[in-house]
Amino acid sequence: MSEANVRERSRHSGTIQRVSPPSRSAGATHPGYKREQNEDALWSDEDRGVWVVADGLGGHQAGEIASMTVIEEVQRSAATDRHYERALQRAHALLLGEEQNTANMGSTAVVMAEDGAYFHIYWVGDSRAYVFTPSAGGGELKQLTIDHSYVQMLVDSGAINAEEAANHPNRHVITRCIGGSTNPQLEIDRVSALWQPGQRLLLCSDGLSAEVPAEEICRILAENPDNRRAVDLLIAAALDAGGKDNITVQVVEAPTSPADGREWPFGAAHDGEGTRSSLLPGGTMTLAFSAVILLALLATLTAWLLDSL
Repeated sequence: MSEANVRERSRHSGTIQRVSPPSRSAGATHPGYKREQNEDALWSDEDRGVWVVADGLGGHQAGEIASMTVIEEVQRSAATDRHYERALQRAHALLLGEEQNTANMGSTAVVMAEDGAYFHIYWVGDSRAYVFTPSAGGGELKQLTIDHSYVQMLVDSGAINAEEAANHPNRHVITRCIGGSTNPQLEIDRVSALWQPGQRLLLCSDGLSAEVPAEEICRILAENPDNRRAVDLLIAAALDAGGKDNITVQVVEAPTSPADGREWPFGAAHDGEGTRSSLLPGGTMTLAFSAVILLALLATLTAWLLDSL
């Protein structure tokens, strides 16, 4: 479906809400055809290198409050400490303490935080992150996150296969979310990787991933290098599949690669607990050099002590 057709259909079934025009990424959300309200939320800040998709649960205002609580806490961390695991923990605590909260009020979330040439994915629930790597044959799409869901538990146990999981009647039942329970502890999963030239990251709610096969997502990304058009066509594909849920998509390009004549912005990255871990490629050489200096100092000290005896 063309981008123009996406906009035409949106006039009859809700609007596509887009984030402000960026340079390396694009994002949009659509309520779909079946839901009266869009409980998904998205936010990005390219300057700070953070993107987030949140999928609210609970219906009506409850889901909208939950997803916006997640967004606000990620925004706060982006402007201060950049500890996104703590941001999701804060959102969890706030939702558990919300006077209007019920056991059904919560949100899934996936956050992508960039630090130089590295990116980190934090997630809870079944909102997903994929990495698309282009190739001469089109490209490869790899799912980076693992759903916190009932169906994923069945797959992990060997009870069902991936094909059965895609059509399972309980595929929307999640086992972990922000809020949505009385458990004050929230486990947040994380994966980190080094950007590769030409790659793009896709963040999405299950309104896309549960309705559009990975092969079709991969084809759309391969055939549409323009991020805005790719986002619109991914949403169109979910609408063509029935639009049974809110649909939210963000696509993020890798930073400038050496192939463009500039160096990767190598640096250090947060480890999620407030410390910083050196990820510089020369880190091993630095350690070796420090060891040599230390041995030399020890040898000098030993010689001095022997002369003093």
